[in-house]
Amino acid sequence: MATKTQQRGQTLQRKARQMKATTVKAVSNAGKQAMRVQVTLGDLIAAAFDTVGGEARKVAKVVSSPDMTLATGKHIVFVG
Repeated sequence: MATKTQQRGQTLQRKARQMKATTVKAVSNAGKQAMRVQVTLGDLIAAAFDTVGGEARKVAKVVSSPDMTLATGKHIVFVG
């Protein structure tokens, strides 16, 4: 499929890029936000304990990580 464009009075023809259907679908879905779920701080800490294996320092590191801040929208700080 060719389209015409003008540049300084000249007419140029260029070809449109063909994209696979899966790529187009992935690009269109990329802008959609994930479903929001309410989770308590206790749920987050319990999930971190299950994931890490019970070490309090590692749990604090996981829950206060930049990735968790990005996922929850809140910065969690452990004091103690």
